[in-house]
Amino acid sequence: MKLSRLLVLILPLLLTACGLSEQQKADYAAVQRSGVNSAVYDKMVHGDDLSLYDVKALARAHVSDGVIIRYMRNQGTVYVLGASDVQGLLKAGVSQSIVDFMMSTPHLYQPAVYPAVYVGYGPYYGYPYPGPYYYPYRRGYWH
Repeated sequence: MKLSRLLVLILPLLLTACGLSEQQKADYAAVQRSGVNSAVYDKMVHGDDLSLYDVKALARAHVSDGVIIRYMRNQGTVYVLGASDVQGLLKAGVSQSIVDFMMSTPHLYQPAVYPAVYVGYGPYYGYPYPGPYYYPYRRGYWH
């Protein structure tokens, strides 16, 4: 009876750890040893995004900056931080390197914004030259 209960408790942990790299397993073990809230640990094991509260909790539990940044990088979460968010993180003991990484995520993980392509008139301004250039057709342009 006790063996079946133990198996029921350990089996989910074994199944979630099957597809993890050695680095991820070591990171999760470090988070678990730190004594962080079990809800934050469960979020990390299940691959959920970390909220600002979660990052503060990890910093309070003295989890290594490398572990936190690696997790955020693997998840690809985009953080848009305001000045009050940055101050709150720093006040809670989150290191500057973590805050800097979080502030850089919009540039790292957002899709690239392609520059606008000029679609104008041909080489003769004022004359709609239909050569290799394309121009926007507006109703009533020639009238």
